[in-house]
Amino acid sequence: MYNTWKKLFIAVVVLLVGASAVGGYSLYKWNVTKDQLIDTEVKLSNTLIELDNTKARLVDTEAQLNTMKAQLVDTEAQLNTTKAQLIDTEDELDNTEAQLVDTEAQLSTITAELYLTENQLDMTANQLETEKNKNSQVLNQYASLREQVNTRLGDTSEDKQNFITPNNSLVSAKVLEITGGYSGEVNDYWKDCERLYRWVVNNISYSYDSYMPVLPENISDGLVWQQDYWRIPQQTIEDKTGDCEDMAVLLASMLRNYNEGEYAIWVLVIRSGQSGHVAVAFPVQGGRLTILDPAGNYYTGQYGSLDSSDISIAVNNWLSHWQSQMPDAEIIRVFSEDILKEFSSTAEFITWAQE
Repeated sequence: MYNTWKKLFIAVVVLLVGASAVGGYSLYKWNVTKDQLIDTEVKLSNTLIELDNTKARLVDTEAQLNTMKAQLVDTEAQLNTTKAQLIDTEDELDNTEAQLVDTEAQLSTITAELYLTENQLDMTANQLETEKNKNSQVLNQYASLREQVNTRLGDTSEDKQNFITPNNSLVSAKVLEITGGYSGEVNDYWKDCERLYRWVVNNISYSYDSYMPVLPENISDGLVWQQDYWRIPQQTIEDKTGDCEDMAVLLASMLRNYNEGEYAIWVLVIRSGQSGHVAVAFPVQGGRLTILDPAGNYYTGQYGSLDSSDISIAVNNWLSHWQSQMPDAEIIRVFSEDILKEFSSTAEFITWAQE
């Protein structure tokens, strides 16, 4: 029994020691665990704070995400709109490309047509230049023709001077035929001058001029007709006809050819109203004058051989010859190859001739 209690006691002691050891250990562990729990509580508190912060951040993040989602929706809508616009733009580009192809084709056609047009323009320009040259030639020919025709009208004194042609070959031949050539002997000179006068009177029949056109300066202007026409001496010899101015310039040319330009020969022009007349005269030493008027069948010394008279007498006798047909006639002009003088009256001419 004793042993039993001893064993029991020992067992109790062992149990108490074990329990104490276990309790000490448990206390230690409890303290450790308590500290751990405190640390854990602190960590948990911190964790809760972080969780709250995280939650707040999550809320913010969610708000941002919602904002971004809304922006994303807007962006997607914009992208859809842009996509639609891009599709439209692609369609427009396709249309533009097609139009560009058509335009290039048209441009090629236009370029070809332009090239042809340029060639045609060059050809037209060349034709125009050719026509311009032809037109210029025609105008030059017309101007030359106009000058030739209008010169024959003798409208200007300069024109009249051109009709005295002592060096014309036919005039020279005819003078030589009539006179045998120039003679320095006085009597022979006067006789030869009379021979030339009488040849004109006897061989050139008087004819009135037909109407002649006065060619205008501009070819498009109308014509004016004038009953006057000056023949050159050669033509008068060939036609054997002419009026007073034709006979006068022929005789002046023959006399000038005969005296080889040694003595002056004048052509006198008188006018009475609308009527005019032309004759030949040449000055003689001593203030004298000889007038030869083949168309009027008159010469100074009318009833004898050719002669000269005082200038005033010679002029007045000649004008008296025309008094019935040309009353109050006045000498208005005298011309020769190198003289051209206008007068307002016969008296002015006489004064000039006496100088």
